Formats: sequence, C-alpha cells, structure tokens
Amino acid sequence: MAGTGGYDWVLVVEDDPDHRLLIREAIVRVAGEGVVVHEVENGVAAIYLLGTVDDGDGELSSALGLVVLDLGLPGPSGFDVLEWLRDQPSLDRVGAAVLTASENPLDAEHAFNLGARGYFQKPTEFVGYLEVFRRLMAPKTHTASTSTGSGG
Repeated sequence: MAGTGGYDWVLVVEDDPDHRLLIREAIVRVAGEGVVVHEVENGVAAIYLLGTVDDGDGELSSALGLVVLDLGLPGPSGFDVLEWLRDQPSLDRVGAAVLTASENPLDAEHAFNLGARGYFQKPTEFVGYLEVFRRLMAPKTHTASTSTGSGG
C-alpha cells in the first residue's frame, strides 16, 4: 500500500542520528503508516541498498521510492549517491531529494543537475521538517523545489 504521494518507501541517508529521528518522525506524521522508512548513515550503505532495488532482490525492488539525502556524508557524498542513482536507468522510479545544512546555492544547482527533485536546507524547528515532507510527499509534486531551513 502506497503512502501519501504514491511513495511506498523512503530511504533516509543521514549520518546524524538526531536528524534521522526528526526526519523519520516527520515522514510518518505526513505520510502515515503506508510508507516504510529505511535509514542508513552513509553513501556506501545507500548505494548498496539501492543496488538491491536495481537487481530485483531487495525489499524495495517492486515499489516506488524516494531517497532523502544529506550532502555531507562520510564516504561517498550525497552528490556521489545522486550521480550513481542518475546512472541507473532501471531505478527511474526512484526519486531523490536533498536535505542538507548547506546554504551554498551552487550545491542546489549541482544537485538538480544530478537529478534531485528537491533541495531543502535542514530546518531549525520540527515544524519545518513537517513542511519539507508535506512538499516532498504531496501527490504530483515530483518536480524541482527549493526551501530554506527557517522552520516557518
């Protein structure tokens, strides 16, 4: 059963456990119980898990998914994961969005050039996380959008 916005799963790629907790809670509040949230803390684990989607053997293989990436990951960066994902034509049903502390507008441009469907600065308050995921998980909102982390 798909959650809000048609996503069956969300992969959160974030090295900070506190941010992962905030992100998970925001996703569950916005999308409800219909979306399965997976969490990894680095780019290697993200690529490995996404590779199981590509080969059809993993738990994510038959469902529409969203990858939420931090840019400043240990090992392969969020940019590296975006580039890898872009180069996997069989994963075209998997969208990606960046959720980062970076305030550099060139990072947003680079992320969009690599195929990101959204770019958001990490909010300073939980209500900001809710707004990010309302925008990301909204039906038919699988297009480029940016937001600052003002927390609204």
